[in-house]
Amino acid sequence: MASRERTKSGDKPPADLLPGLRASGILNGRLLDQIQSRVVRGDYPSDPRALAERLVRERTLTPYQARRLLGNRHRGLLIGRYVILDRIGAGSMGRVYKAHHIMMDRVVALKVIAPEIASNERAVARFQREMKLVGRLDHLNVVRAFDADQANGMLYIVMEFVPGASLGERLKRRGPIPAPEMIDYAAQAALGLAHAHERGMVHRDVKPSNLLLTEDRRIKVLDLGLGVLMEPDDAATFATADGIAVGTVDYMSPEQALGREVDGRSDQFSLGCAMYHLMTGKLAFPGDSPIDRLGRRINSPPRPITELVPDFPVSAARVLEKLMAPKPRDRFESATEAAEALQSLIRPRTRRPAQPPPPPPAREATDQPRPAENGPTSAPPTTTPARAPSRFQWLSTLASRRPGAILAGMVLALILAFAAGVGVGRLWM
Repeated sequence: MASRERTKSGDKPPADLLPGLRASGILNGRLLDQIQSRVVRGDYPSDPRALAERLVRERTLTPYQARRLLGNRHRGLLIGRYVILDRIGAGSMGRVYKAHHIMMDRVVALKVIAPEIASNERAVARFQREMKLVGRLDHLNVVRAFDADQANGMLYIVMEFVPGASLGERLKRRGPIPAPEMIDYAAQAALGLAHAHERGMVHRDVKPSNLLLTEDRRIKVLDLGLGVLMEPDDAATFATADGIAVGTVDYMSPEQALGREVDGRSDQFSLGCAMYHLMTGKLAFPGDSPIDRLGRRINSPPRPITELVPDFPVSAARVLEKLMAPKPRDRFESATEAAEALQSLIRPRTRRPAQPPPPPPAREATDQPRPAENGPTSAPPTTTPARAPSRFQWLSTLASRRPGAILAGMVLALILAFAAGVGVGRLWM
């Protein structure tokens, strides 16, 4: 989102750019010396506005930096190790900037906590405790945190820079979000919240402006860990204190509104309220004042969403009602279960394919085939009859076992035949 900040007095002459640049600390000394030399030689204009425009064209400065320098507001352009490039958002918790990590050469989102909160020692202590948990989060549906620190009296947290816009901005620009699209977004948000809940964190401030939609249609939950801080906007929230509600009124759970201990089921209620608002364009619990709006969620259910969205599926309405149940015990057991219920609305679980019938038991070899019902009886399979043993089979068996005996017998048979022939010849003579 482009910066909305402008030079406050257009009639006031612009500040001398070079001294402001040096004081800001956003450029190194060598580059500053080169710019000054070019101004002296006449290569760069000496007029502050013209010089600023030239440096913006050459991408030495960003438009936001140039406006700040020309307005003599160079302080705050360097926070710790981060050079501020642009202002991309603001809220009751503080301002969000696009920044550049000098050493790592990485573009990040840097959120400066509001001074009213940063000056509260108890809030700072809660912030430091919560940041230790935030550093453990690593999920596709959660904006990752890289760093958190204090510098020059400013309390800040550094997060991944996510190109895109929040669902709150999407509602303002294009109107209510269609139910199937919103249910998909809510399922993604529930998965991100489940990841945080499993690591001991409760968001406490789930709302449309904390649900970022990336360019590839992925939802990322923003501001995890900051719900423990004080909300200075009395018109929209209650300040945090012992037993006092924390969070944004329009999406706050009943137990949170009563200042009671909350768990992950409180975030479910807030997610349901955000869904209701984003799909209808109307708050689930409207009222003329924060107290009125808080009282409605404690004492009465919201207007049925089917009255505002006539074609809203009944199954989806049941899931939404469960998310926004007044009592925590009537909501889903966990955000993971809520995510599964939401996903089932747009991607129903496929039925398991019918299993094929088991094969018939193998028949024993002695079983005879049964005749087909109402059909001709099939003839039994033909078998080849066993051959009768040959009358000379004994001879072949003996030859295989005792070849020497066979040879001797044949020689003896020849001798006997010769002798018999000689005897018969003499008788004949």
